[in-house]
Amino acid sequence: MTRKIATTIPVNTGAEAFLAQVRALGAVKYIFANTGTDHGPLVEALAQTATEDPNDLQPIVVPHELAAVAMAHGYYAVTQKPQMVLVHTLPGTANALGGIINAASANVPLFLVAGRTPITEGEIRGGKSQNIHWRQESRDQGNLVREFVKWDYEVRTNQNLGAVVGRAYKIAMTEPRGPVYLTLPREWLAEAMETTEVSTEYLSPATKLQADPAALQQIADLLIAAQYPLIITKYLGRNREAVAQLVELAELLTIPVVQQLNYVNFPTDHPLYLGVQTKKHAQNADVLFFIDIDVPWEPPDRKFLRADAKIIHLERDPLFTAVPGWGFPADSPVTACSEIALPALNSLIRDRLAGGAAPKVNLMERRKKIEAAHHEMLREIAASIEAVKEQKPMNPLWVSKCIGDVIDENTILVTETVTSKLAETIRLNRPGSQFNTPPAGHLGWGLGAAIGAKLGAPDATVIAAEGDGSYMFGAPTACHFTAQKYGIPFLTVIFNNQAWNASINAARGLFPDGVAQKKGNFPGTDLSPSPNFELTAQACGAHAERVEEPDELPRALERALNVVKQERRQALLNVICKNPLA
Repeated sequence: MTRKIATTIPVNTGAEAFLAQVRALGAVKYIFANTGTDHGPLVEALAQTATEDPNDLQPIVVPHELAAVAMAHGYYAVTQKPQMVLVHTLPGTANALGGIINAASANVPLFLVAGRTPITEGEIRGGKSQNIHWRQESRDQGNLVREFVKWDYEVRTNQNLGAVVGRAYKIAMTEPRGPVYLTLPREWLAEAMETTEVSTEYLSPATKLQADPAALQQIADLLIAAQYPLIITKYLGRNREAVAQLVELAELLTIPVVQQLNYVNFPTDHPLYLGVQTKKHAQNADVLFFIDIDVPWEPPDRKFLRADAKIIHLERDPLFTAVPGWGFPADSPVTACSEIALPALNSLIRDRLAGGAAPKVNLMERRKKIEAAHHEMLREIAASIEAVKEQKPMNPLWVSKCIGDVIDENTILVTETVTSKLAETIRLNRPGSQFNTPPAGHLGWGLGAAIGAKLGAPDATVIAAEGDGSYMFGAPTACHFTAQKYGIPFLTVIFNNQAWNASINAARGLFPDGVAQKKGNFPGTDLSPSPNFELTAQACGAHAERVEEPDELPRALERALNVVKQERRQALLNVICKNPLA
């Protein structure tokens, strides 16, 4: 029997044909849209093909492109499904670029789809027709994002839209994953058509990367023989299934784990967890196993390590070929997806142990020492919080502790507090429950990502924890508008210290005895007088409060979460924190 691999869909225009191809992917539910004059055919096509099906393509109006990309990013984080961001020619692409840099650094696939300024000057339907169409045209629009996308393409005919859209999807979803960029000239969107051929066949991305078997055997032998092994990770938790495999590996050989909390990579309440101080624990290790981490410490040298230390680095691209300068040393760089490699590695280790291979140290004794260090770490965190709990303005540690107290098994935390170490302070043990600032660190990500996460996990309670600088970068009016328009309830907590503390810390680090430090004057970092951020949220229908008293914060959080959960409305707390220059 002949297998039918394509279906003929009736359409009126190229825009309708494009949407039919996107629907055929079966992955895209939301189009986070910031429309312009180039999108007239798409606006008409969306209206023409709209259905009552809640799983059909849903356009979401987002009045800033950076926020739109962050929403697609957040949606993917909780669903593993890439979404579409629709922007306006060159200006929209430029505004989206910061979000694309973030997505590329976090290996987040999404479709950035931009109109292309009309090519013709009235000769055919869809050509240039408004003043801006001449001055918004560039010689190579894709060049603006090319360094940060896996693939870019300008549609040149409607006859191969299926191949183009399918290729975009497969490239975005093949490891290492990342964003793709597609430009749509208005002439082709407006072109009259009768049918388009769509197919759900041949859409599978390439298989994930498995490590070389010999490399896995070497890793197993090194870890079994190690006296003081250490695992260091940063973003293994972006694939939730890998977390259980990492826990199994740590428990098999009693290996302590240190992490940078971009995701929940390892439960922070596990007795083999030693926190976030990489250098402190790495200096005594004889085998260091880096898994899904780009920058384990700064600067990239081995001078503080033991002379006999061995470093294994397992990553999708362990040489980070997209980064111009990257000099972190590894004795054994291993190309693999951790969620594929770790099960195989664990199986090898179990087989070796069952076959008589024995670690050189007493694992029970090693576990006792690691557990003691774990409990000492927890005592230090608790003591630090206790010492500042009554400070006014509030200390970020107290704010973090209060947020940690209200998190439950249904909470997703989106963190962009930068220098206020929220994730490092609280208990996090559920994979997929916390997402932190992307590796590239283009601020303004958190608000939009929280909205996207809520769309992807509608039954979850989503909390966006923001520094005041990050909050302002994130186009807050645009985000609160979108949340109000579509009834997306989430809580924003602003750690408002009225400063760009990261910039202050960088200046202090380079010039500890400099004039800025001596005079307490760090030009370009002061964010006072601080806006009444609660008014911005209230203008978009949110429950919003300014919180200044430390003992009032727990009750304010309770009130805000009640609004989010019971009234299904967004809420915001503007929490006044200690100014680092005060």
